[in-house]
Order: sequence, then structure tokens, then C-alpha cells
Amino acid sequence: MNQENKKLTQENAALKKSLQQKDKKINSLTYFSKKEYATIIDESMMLGSEKMLITLGVDAEKTNNNALQYSDIKVLNISVDEKWNSEKIKENLVETEKKVGHCPLYSISDNDTKLRKALRENGRKWIRDIGHTIALLIEKVYGEDVNFKEFTKYLSSVKIREVMRPSSYLLPPRQRTIARFMNLSPIIQWAIKIYKNFSKLSKEEAKNFKFVKKHFSLIEELEQVFNCVNDILKQAKNEGYSKKKIKDYIRKIKKSLTLQSSRVQQVKIELCTYLEEEMQKLPTSKSLWHCSSDIIESMFGMYKFKQSRNKLNGITPYVLVIPLVAAAGHKSKPSKIDFKRNLDGVFMKDLNQWKIDNLTENLVVKRRKKLAA
Repeated sequence: MNQENKKLTQENAALKKSLQQKDKKINSLTYFSKKEYATIIDESMMLGSEKMLITLGVDAEKTNNNALQYSDIKVLNISVDEKWNSEKIKENLVETEKKVGHCPLYSISDNDTKLRKALRENGRKWIRDIGHTIALLIEKVYGEDVNFKEFTKYLSSVKIREVMRPSSYLLPPRQRTIARFMNLSPIIQWAIKIYKNFSKLSKEEAKNFKFVKKHFSLIEELEQVFNCVNDILKQAKNEGYSKKKIKDYIRKIKKSLTLQSSRVQQVKIELCTYLEEEMQKLPTSKSLWHCSSDIIESMFGMYKFKQSRNKLNGITPYVLVIPLVAAAGHKSKPSKIDFKRNLDGVFMKDLNQWKIDNLTENLVVKRRKKLAA
């Protein structure tokens, strides 16, 4: 009898453990079903003939003073298509929300027209990613300015002309061609250093970089603007948006942007107007929301770094490493992930079905078939 009781106890314990594990999996799948959440949405750059749309979920209320990390988010959806328009995006978001069980409190994205339209037509409250938005506002003021265009023209010219010459060691840092106003700070800091050390330059070097002295008033303006906005960006990404915090950001902008240049004063107006508009979206004085989509950019960057160097491969099933990284937490690298633990309960037939449902024909295979003898 004792042996039977012992066996029954062991069976009950095993059943209880099994049920607990099952409940844990269900809770993981329905993490936001009974709580307020926000979505972070973005579309990747072109990879082969495909584009990837990712929707992340995060607790609606910010609870710490750190920028979002992988451990803070859940991957709600990864979809691949040759072309995304607002209608397709809208349908995709609706389907994702159905799986969660209810709509997000708000959604964060950059200023992409398709994403913006899809969110608007879905009736979702849109929080503009602070990094992209501030860059666009600065571009609005300086992008078509004659002095700025002349300065950037000189920058491009000297990088091309001097790249194989003795002055190459002093050339300005490389700048991204897309969203260049998001990384102007290194250029401005380079120009400041050239100006301060101009007397140390040789005659030929001084000739090559004399445009820095010519445009130094513009450079001083941009230094003040970017010192201010970089400070705001760092604080907002860590601390988030609340009515009180946004008022503090606005006060800091008004205090920092002191140059009487019409361009600087216009930037001040644009920044304050933008922040006031975002503040109106917060439902209460106690609301503390996220305002940055940097985490999704980081995920895209991680995937692109690890994907095949042959762009014709496009998006492969390896993209499913993204939710694994999120599950592992922000300190983990793909090579350090406990795949066995994270893939527990995931079946190969499900992965194969996901591949059939979401991925298009591999262009390497398509090329091979087309060029076959």
C-alpha cells in the first residue's frame, strides 16, 4: 500500500508539474491578453525582393529609467512580403491584435507614410518615434538652406577629391545617405576640431579645409542644436513621456537654444510644437509612455549582420532568431542563446508551415533555375 501511495504521489507531482509548464506556455503566448500594452512597428529596408514587417509588444506604462532592451519586449508578429502598402499593413496589424485579444493603448513608429496611414485608419493612437521625428524637424529647417547645402557640397567634394591624397587622414567621418540628419553630430564635432586646430594644418591642408572657416557660424549653430537635441533624446529614451517630463524637455530646449539665428529659433519652435502635440496624446498626468522605436532598429541590425552576405538569399527562416534573441534577453548574443529551452514546444511542422505562409521564393534558387543549362 505504501508503494502504491508513493507511486500515486509521484504521478500527481508529475501531473502538477506538467500543468504548471502548460500554463507557463499559455501565459507566454498571451502575455498582453489581460494588460495594457503598446506596439512598436517598423518595416525593414529592402532585402533581395522582400520586405519584413515586425510588430513588437511592450508594457504600455514605462516602469524604469532605462531605454528599452530586448528583455522588455515580445515579438508579436514577423511578416514578409514583396511590397507593403497601408492596406496590407492595416490587415496585418488587425490580425496581430486579434491574436493578442485586444487593441494596444498606443503604437510607436517612425514617420513612414504607409505605417502612419494604417494606424490612422485602424483608429490607433500614434506616438512618433522621437529620434526620426526630431531629425525630420531639423531637416525641415536646414535641408534646403543655401548655406547648409553649400557646406555639405564641400564635405562631399573633399571626401572624394582627397581620399587618396596626403590630407586623407583628416577627412570628415562617413555619413549615412538615408536619414543623414540623424547622425550629423560626428560631422559637426569634426568641423569644430578642424577649426580649433586650423593653425596646425599645412598649407595644402588649410587650402582643402578652408570651407570650415567660411561656414563656421553655421557650424556653431548646428553644434548648439545637436547638443540640445542629443541631450533631450538621451533623456526621453531613458525616461519616456509624461506630461511633467515633456514640460521639462520643452523648458530645456528654450533654455539651451539661445543663438538668435532665425534657423535656430525656428528649430526651437518646431521642437516645442512637436512635444506639445505628443503631450496632448497622454490620457492622464500619471501616464508614462515609451517614445522610441530604437529597439526594433537594433533587431533589424542584428538580423542583417547575421544574415547571408549574398543579398539574393533575401529573408530566410533564420529571421526567426529575432524572437529567440528577445526571449533570451538584451545581454545575449545569437551564439549564446539556449535554443533548446526557447524552442521547447515548437515543432518543425510549424516552422515549415511558417516558411510556406510567409516567405517568397529564394532568389538564389530562382536564378539557378533560370540560368540552368
